[in-house]
Amino acid sequence: MENAIGIIESISIAGGIEAADAMVKMAAVKLFLARPICPGKFIVLIGGDVAAVKSSLKAGRDVIGHYLADSILISNVHEDVFPALEAAVIIDDAVGMLRALGVIETFSVASCILAADAAVKSGGVKLVEIRPAMGLGGKSYVTMLGDVSAVESAVDAGRQKAEPEGMLVKSVVIPSIAKDVLKALL
Repeated sequence: MENAIGIIESISIAGGIEAADAMVKMAAVKLFLARPICPGKFIVLIGGDVAAVKSSLKAGRDVIGHYLADSILISNVHEDVFPALEAAVIIDDAVGMLRALGVIETFSVASCILAADAAVKSGGVKLVEIRPAMGLGGKSYVTMLGDVSAVESAVDAGRQKAEPEGMLVKSVVIPSIAKDVLKALL
């Protein structure tokens, strides 16, 4: 059962690839992402049980050495975060989830995942996607759907996770999102 996420950010592409290999060989973790995120930086994002993620992160940090930019373990992650990371969420228009769209944009992948986790734990929303940094200049964003009040509460909860660290770029709630816009995002 996946309930933890581990992230390693490297300032070396080669070091990041080497770390990703060491991390997945160390323990039974799922590799969500292993790629450059902006010029000169490489990110590895894994999920799994807490002990496996901890040991994988240690293996990755050991391999990267002084090329390590950041490393984080997020435990007790809500189960809806994992499909959102894989963009594998199925949106069923019939359940009435298409009333409002919430977006939280952050300066880092870790802060986005923390914001997404807080948002979905606030209740009443469905995470659509967590877009981690690729082609975004190192920034990330999460999108969610639900009724207007639930989305407002969820975005507020997520924003509270990102703001104190100075990682929040912008957050918005769009009531009655246009179906064409939503379709373009999915």
